[in-house]
Amino acid sequence: MLTSPDPRYHEKVELLLNTLRCLGENEMFFFLDEWGPIQVRKRGGKAFRSDHATIPRHQVSRGNVSLIAAVSATTNQVTWCFLEPKDSHAMMDMIEILYNQYYTKTKLYITWDAVAWHNSGPFLEALDQFNDETKALSVGPIIELVPLPTSAQFLNVIEGVLSGMTRAVINNSDYSDAAHMKLAISKYFSERNEHFRHNPRRVGKKIWNFDFFQDFDAFRAGNYKDW
Repeated sequence: MLTSPDPRYHEKVELLLNTLRCLGENEMFFFLDEWGPIQVRKRGGKAFRSDHATIPRHQVSRGNVSLIAAVSATTNQVTWCFLEPKDSHAMMDMIEILYNQYYTKTKLYITWDAVAWHNSGPFLEALDQFNDETKALSVGPIIELVPLPTSAQFLNVIEGVLSGMTRAVINNSDYSDAAHMKLAISKYFSERNEHFRHNPRRVGKKIWNFDFFQDFDAFRAGNYKDW
């Protein structure tokens, strides 16, 4: 709230919390975001070792890697795919992947940051057409968007998932090409999904503490990560 200029901030947060609180048995909620592009080169970062790696200031890029990922709010399972451009077509591709992956559900809620291509006219028209086709066939889940407030990325829980992947897979890396980086990323997400299949837990922490968001005037200032 301290960083968002969105005049509908309270309304959008309330919609997000109410949607999570009232999820039906055959409904799922996904936090979605893009990551990258990240250059494939020798990288530094924190490491549990005594020697200090030397990182050349000028390096020749060995390629670029971008992806789009979605994490289920209730199952903590990540769905991801690698992409070239970050645009509305990539968002629609991910929605179709989720649709096929959770074909037996009745509704999939999607939330993401308020960047331009997430809410572009062509994308919203494509999504309406997609839902119309689903209703005509009477099979598959309906896709419903739950918009986040402007400049409120801290409400998008998948940011933490992607940050964890970056620390584990990208920092202190020296992949030979983009294919090897993609392989390492896929291995990380696969192992993470396997862990939460055996140790079920909802994604996020404070996002499920509904009372935390009720008194807007009582928010503390400072680093929200410490809340």
